[in-house]
Amino acid sequence: MHGMTTENERIEVAEEIYENPADYDLEVAAHAVHDLPFWTTLVRRERPRRVLEVGCGTGRLTLPLAQLGATEGFTTVGLEPALPMLQQATARAADAPAATRAALHFVQGDIRDCAFDEPFEIILLPYGAAHHLATIEDQLTAWRNAHRLLAPGGLLVVDLSAPNLAQLAAASGRTTPRAEDLVAEGDEGQQLRRTVAVSYDAANQEALMDYRYVVRAPNGEERRYASPFAMHVYYPRELALLFASTGFVLERLLGSYAGEPFSDESPQLIAIGRTE
Repeated sequence: MHGMTTENERIEVAEEIYENPADYDLEVAAHAVHDLPFWTTLVRRERPRRVLEVGCGTGRLTLPLAQLGATEGFTTVGLEPALPMLQQATARAADAPAATRAALHFVQGDIRDCAFDEPFEIILLPYGAAHHLATIEDQLTAWRNAHRLLAPGGLLVVDLSAPNLAQLAAASGRTTPRAEDLVAEGDEGQQLRRTVAVSYDAANQEALMDYRYVVRAPNGEERRYASPFAMHVYYPRELALLFASTGFVLERLLGSYAGEPFSDESPQLIAIGRTE
């Protein structure tokens, strides 16, 4: 079951990059995230019936999870607000084996108000999806709804970038000089170049990543667009409080996809909580 449905009315996608899924895929590939083994190991350990991936994008993780589910007896639902991203994910799924397609479903929706007929044993917010939840109300609403969607004893896993205090201090109250931070080359000769200027609002814990893209097609034609990202910056105790105040027991804070405990040097902030 790899069709695509809409679960709710709250579809708020403002970032231009999510209207360009091929650009997004090129960008993510250049980052070389290497997080899939972390997620597959975690899911195998829990032996779920149903898994929800929030912010599934073009299916980078969703499809391998569905492939695993086809052999281990669980289904995966990919939740994503941006329609172009879901269309790309659905096109990818069309080429998957029948057993994988049967263990997979894509839904256009938002973790703050989506609803499903059956509960999940695991809900994943990978690759910084929760950074898009800008306000305390957004965060509490999302965590509470995740709790409602989980079966008793279900797991909520939130993967975030750890706060880089030196970078945030450099952008606090000012805008950093624009600089190129990513160049990606595609297999068919396309090229993506990205620049960014950063400003940090410490009072609201919001880092505005003012991204601008230049995408060159194999024939030399260029597209240019801006895609600013207002990113909420989470801190460990704030994250622990979010879990505790919404009915979860926080089991672990990890610092990378290798699974070691969070520390001052950690690149990631991965929180794993379980419903009480």
